[in-house]
Amino acid sequence: MLKAALLLCVLAAFWNGACSTTEPAPPHPGIQVAPAGITFSDTMGAATRGAQVVAITPDGAGTLTGLRAAIDFGSGPAGWLTATLSDTTAPATLTVTPARTGLTVATYHATVVLTATAAPNSPLNVPVTFDIAATPVPTIVVTPAAVAFQDTVGTGAPASQTVAITGNGRGTLTGLKATVTYASGAAGWLTVSLSDTTAPASLTIRSANTGLNASSYHATVNITATGSPNSPQAVPVTFNLAAAPPVAGVSIVATANMGRCGSDLGKESALVVAAANPDYVFVLGSDATPESGKVTTLQDYMNCYDPVWGRFKSKTYATLGDHEVDIDSTPPFGTGTAPGADAYFGAASVGPPGKNWQSFDLGSWHVVALNVQTPGGYKRPESIAYHAGTAQLNWLINDLRSHSNKCTLGVWYESMWISSSQVDSSKNRYPNDGYRVQDVRGVWTALYENNADLVINGWPRIYERFAPMRYAEGYQHPTASEYAADSARGIRQITSGLAGDGPMTADSARIRHPLSEYRSGGNGVLKVVLGDGVYSWEFLNTRYSHIHDSGRGTCH
Repeated sequence: MLKAALLLCVLAAFWNGACSTTEPAPPHPGIQVAPAGITFSDTMGAATRGAQVVAITPDGAGTLTGLRAAIDFGSGPAGWLTATLSDTTAPATLTVTPARTGLTVATYHATVVLTATAAPNSPLNVPVTFDIAATPVPTIVVTPAAVAFQDTVGTGAPASQTVAITGNGRGTLTGLKATVTYASGAAGWLTVSLSDTTAPASLTIRSANTGLNASSYHATVNITATGSPNSPQAVPVTFNLAAAPPVAGVSIVATANMGRCGSDLGKESALVVAAANPDYVFVLGSDATPESGKVTTLQDYMNCYDPVWGRFKSKTYATLGDHEVDIDSTPPFGTGTAPGADAYFGAASVGPPGKNWQSFDLGSWHVVALNVQTPGGYKRPESIAYHAGTAQLNWLINDLRSHSNKCTLGVWYESMWISSSQVDSSKNRYPNDGYRVQDVRGVWTALYENNADLVINGWPRIYERFAPMRYAEGYQHPTASEYAADSARGIRQITSGLAGDGPMTADSARIRHPLSEYRSGGNGVLKVVLGDGVYSWEFLNTRYSHIHDSGRGTCH
């Protein structure tokens, strides 16, 4: 080839007088990349994705030199991408690496700008896309999937149960919450608590049988978590509450206010007592309305009480109501005696004459029968007063202290706690906090301080049952509300005053005591069974009445 060129050069010089041997310049290839663009996909919270590589070769003959790479982030955030060349002469590789630091869930774009010396397509853009997805949320897994409780009415609450909550899948299960939805029927018997708001966590479920009758109760605990695809998860809860076996022990019926002589309602109540056939009958006052005068006489008992209630006399204990005792609200406040009740019942049933208070044991229970009725406080003879420092209150305190090892029942006529249809400020009652009779606070405090369990009263003429409570905060320093619920040591008060002349339907009770659990008018008597460390109650209706109340409690 060179020889041919020299020959041509000689011929050209002969004709033209000159000759050149320079070859033409070599060609400059373009930049060629594979792939032409890059896409990264990543997830918040996951391990960072690896780099991707772009191969750079010359597009044609010649050498591709002077390779350089720069990044154009456009109008978006900068710094999330690096680009590194393996060489400045092709063939070479471009390594592109993303970084998630500081970025949020979004799609990001950048351009890697490649340049090379004299390359006809320089600069060449390599587009890069970076898709960042949100952190995946795992599904909720609960173990066990359902919970069931078994219990018996009147017993302590069953042991709590635990549900484990975990997440299934990558990511963290957060924002855990648990709410309860009740099926038709009773509500409030279930409580739930989470150990943490982030899984793994445990859900503690507790059931309570307070106030529930024997039945099968159903609820659903709904567990939710932020962003979880299967939120909420439902955990069905079943509470099978069996009826308690009857309390075995001494049975009594308690009642008061037998009505006027020949009252049909009084006769109906006596029929109910006869059918129940209790071990003892407690008549708590206003047993026979006096036919003449203000104090019930023996003749009144013989004419009006004995024909109806005399059949139970041998097993009757009595306390005095407003009509049995000679008392007046003006000095000298009467004699304080109960000649009719003393003569009819005798000291063994109604207590010593002139006092008419006593105590006795029935099975494992100690009973205190008191002489407490209106008027109280200082408006009664000293011999039967029951305020601080009196003989009756001092006797009560000493008697309770000497029987501290027994369950204790207190019975008398006038209730400490009542609900009412009207505000009566003259009676020293506090309508904003539920009525209470101030005169009885010393008696109530003595019973509470000596761990008494149950009180049954005959007035007012209503049936009302209260939750266990105490006189707060004691005789000397009461609180403004004057009462406090006390499930541990509180006394349960039941008023049973519907033997003969109570209302058939309860009044409106405009001032309803907050701890009053059942209140109604009607006609009948209260049956109580005093067992070994336990007691039960049930209202027994006549054919005229429809009171539905029963339950059981335990001694302190």
